Amino acid sequence: MDESRRRPAAAREAILRAATELIRVNGVAGTSISDVITRSGTSAGAIYHHFGSKERLVLEVGRNAMAVPMTMIMATATDLSPDALFAAALDRVGEDEHTPELLLQIWAGAKSDPGLWALLLSEVATVKASIIVFIGGWCAEHSPGTDPGVLASAIMSLVTGYAVQRSLGLEIDQAAYRRFGAAMIAEVTGRASADA
Repeated sequence: MDESRRRPAAAREAILRAATELIRVNGVAGTSISDVITRSGTSAGAIYHHFGSKERLVLEVGRNAMAVPMTMIMATATDLSPDALFAAALDRVGEDEHTPELLLQIWAGAKSDPGLWALLLSEVATVKASIIVFIGGWCAEHSPGTDPGVLASAIMSLVTGYAVQRSLGLEIDQAAYRRFGAAMIAEVTGRASADA
């Protein structure tokens, strides 16, 4: 890659890193574009060039925290069962102590910002649609009576619940939560849990 392409990519990454750290610590409302400029060493022009608005920057921070890893899980493991997909997503949330609190800050900030809320709902719908497509074949083969949309909602709810509990600093046994989630997924699919 030539230098002219490397600089914008590096600036974009610096902006995302700075915004991620600031939002995690200060929340969405407590993070200004000028804070991101200072922390990233970039300019307002660079931020608006790459993201267009603060809302889109915040959305990209959230996408990097959850949607991108979920998409990567689904892209690299096309034969996962729904409970294995849940376990992989749970592991992803559990890997980084900062991801849950970052997600909670973004969700909280979106409640008071209608533009960010609309973008966030659209992103959540996109992730859910991807999960439905991913598990649709499994449902057709292993549990034909299961609605993939209901199952996707269950998986997303379980992962979100885990993230919220972690962000609040609650003691949570990941192995026990995984068993609980597998049992819920088994209930939705009408199949015995592999962890039961």
